[in-house]
Amino acid sequence: MKISKPEINYLAQTILIWTLINIALNLIGLSITKLLDKGEFTFMENIGNEFVKPLAIQTFLFSICLVPAFIFLKNKKWSLYAFAFFQVLIFHLIFVLNLKIHPGIHFASTFHNPGIVYLSYSGQYLIDVLYQYFPINGNFENGAFAPTNLGTFYIHWILLNIVYYFAITWISIRVANFFFENKIGKQLKVKQKKQTKAEF
Repeated sequence: MKISKPEINYLAQTILIWTLINIALNLIGLSITKLLDKGEFTFMENIGNEFVKPLAIQTFLFSICLVPAFIFLKNKKWSLYAFAFFQVLIFHLIFVLNLKIHPGIHFASTFHNPGIVYLSYSGQYLIDVLYQYFPINGNFENGAFAPTNLGTFYIHWILLNIVYYFAITWISIRVANFFFENKIGKQLKVKQKKQTKAEF
């Protein structure tokens, strides 16, 4: 299936806006954490590994999910959320694969586990602000990763990050349409309304 030049521009603009908003929100998250906890706030040891690399990976994954979905999916509106849906699947797969049954249902893994590494790179500093009020306790010594409270871990590492990705995508689409006055974006809205009416 061919993709037109205006559509390529639309995708590039959406990816750019998504990336800039993601960077801005993470910087805001870091700033809030610093303001709330001036005494114990620790600066990054390696900006490249702790800030640049995770955001670059997120942008890369957003792009490789968005473009094929936009090309092949009939519903272009939902294709823009391909990365968010991808994260829903991957996050829950990682979560389920690391659940242990005995003694009692709990999450146990290591910091070197590929799933935990992926979740770490997918994390958001804006969400980390919650650690100031609802810290995650557990066994994190000698490379172990075993949070005590399964529900708190799920909310922090899985649920809120998924909500974040859906929200940032929703915002990015609207910001891109506003600043670039995207004809493609407007066409998608019109086309979606026609499809909805046709279904009824």
